[in-house]
Amino acid sequence: MDKLVRKIELPLAKRVIENAGLYIVPESRIRELAKVAADAYVDYPLHNWFFGWKYDTYASEKIMEISLKTMVKDAVIYADSEELNGFAAWLPLGFSGNKVLPFIVCGGLGLVFYPGPSIIGRLITYENYAMNLKKQFTGNVDWYLYNLSVKKSAQGKGIARKLLSPMLEFCDRENIVSYLETNKESNVPLYEHFGFELSKKEMIPKSPVMHYAMVRNPNLTNTKEL
Repeated sequence: MDKLVRKIELPLAKRVIENAGLYIVPESRIRELAKVAADAYVDYPLHNWFFGWKYDTYASEKIMEISLKTMVKDAVIYADSEELNGFAAWLPLGFSGNKVLPFIVCGGLGLVFYPGPSIIGRLITYENYAMNLKKQFTGNVDWYLYNLSVKKSAQGKGIARKLLSPMLEFCDRENIVSYLETNKESNVPLYEHFGFELSKKEMIPKSPVMHYAMVRNPNLTNTKEL
């Protein structure tokens, strides 16, 4: 991660989140976030494919916990409140994917034994595919919405809007593209509502899972003071 980006963009974004009354999640609570994500990802096509079409809550939690741990120092990770009903994780300009060594050091090696070695190949296939696509559309000059999760019991209460709006306003002010992907068609209209446009829809290589790449260009009329 570019040191200048970390020094300038990350503090600016975190200030925006704090000013919006949201909760910057400390590293000590990453495991709790992983549980929120695993709850939200039940029946999510990508995770079902990772686990051979049989959703595994424990394995889903581990993947999210390990991934978030590898990026916690380079990301803006925040929740709606200290209750952690939902959270978002954004990565700044220059992010090109999780590195293998940090992933292993943070616990990825355990996935070889549970749920099995095939998951490693699927994770690598997806990571390479998704990051190449992101680079194609943004040149990695973007704020990347790595994850947006709201636990099922809290869905339909406006938490997604609460989480997304401040960062999207920040991207508008900074005149920076934002990017995300989803693997569930029903999520596409939600993100379109926030100004994202579907840039590509295709199957992930070596899988039956559809991938939706979405780009949001900054709205330069939405530039109120931060």
